[in-house]
Amino acid sequence: MKGLWCLLVCLMLAGFETAVAQDSAAQVSADAVPSYKIPSDEDITSNEGIAAYREQYRPQQYVPESAAWIGVDIGMLAGILLLGCVMVWRHVNTRHFWLPAVLSLLYFGFIRGGCICPVGSVANLAIGLRHPEMVGMSTGVMFLLPLTVALFMGRVFCVAGCPLGVLQHLLGGRRSLRIPALPHAILRTLPLLALAATAWLALRGSCFLVCLLDPYKTAFFFGYGWIQRAIHWLHGGLVEPGVLRVGDLTAWGIFAAAVLLGRWVYRPFCRFVCPYGVLLGLLSMVAFKRRRIEQDPCVQCGICAKNCPVDAIIRDPQTKEFSISSYHCIQCNGCSSLCRKGGIH
Repeated sequence: MKGLWCLLVCLMLAGFETAVAQDSAAQVSADAVPSYKIPSDEDITSNEGIAAYREQYRPQQYVPESAAWIGVDIGMLAGILLLGCVMVWRHVNTRHFWLPAVLSLLYFGFIRGGCICPVGSVANLAIGLRHPEMVGMSTGVMFLLPLTVALFMGRVFCVAGCPLGVLQHLLGGRRSLRIPALPHAILRTLPLLALAATAWLALRGSCFLVCLLDPYKTAFFFGYGWIQRAIHWLHGGLVEPGVLRVGDLTAWGIFAAAVLLGRWVYRPFCRFVCPYGVLLGLLSMVAFKRRRIEQDPCVQCGICAKNCPVDAIIRDPQTKEFSISSYHCIQCNGCSSLCRKGGIH
């Protein structure tokens, strides 16, 4: 496990170094554009100073994002999912899942701003059904990679690779309220509606519904903005004075409401909104490695069901036996870590 973790970190650093090197080369090319003098406050106190500034002003060339970031994004996602799969396969204690989870939050959440994510690619792929030329290879790979993993190991992406899920886990409460059966069943149909609405609106070219429904994007944009500001400052670039404000009062209010809800209901967005979770759940139902409860060693203590954060463990009223819903299970290893008889695999 330590060797795999070291390999993942080395791959991340190598890819990051390549991206930075290509960005630096692009910046050198941009610096070849004729420079201009940045005016001081004294220089532009008069109309003559403003006119002189406009005369010598030459806008900088726009430098697009380096193509190397595509490889880094895909490599990071693949590495994080691989680490998560190994942890699920070896039944590593659930408390160790913070390793891939925090890495995903830092990289995809804050360094990449939360927009390089398979969840949002649902809308991109829906557009691709009508306009294939508008979907790049990286978007397709990011969309298909967690689904491929789900076909073999279940919803590993939810617990290890999704920055949205990680943020909800970190800001959420230790225990989730038990929602009554009927409201719970109704709420669980909402992701299906969100998936259908996301695809329909994307095909019509109206909006990216899944991005609008995300209440945590303000926090990601805030972290991304401050990181970019620090990088520009360290490279001697222009940095706006004062405190950087990202998002308005409404956006932060929605974020605060989602966090408050998450204190009482575990991962509310993942369980009752996320359209990508529908696709992951459907493939997890036919996955090669489905989590199951062995009935012979099971003593029907119910500890696993009481502590399952997503209510994926149910009890048959007739046989009194517990079983795990592969559709809802996020492969967090919580049940196998708690089982005293080792009956969950």
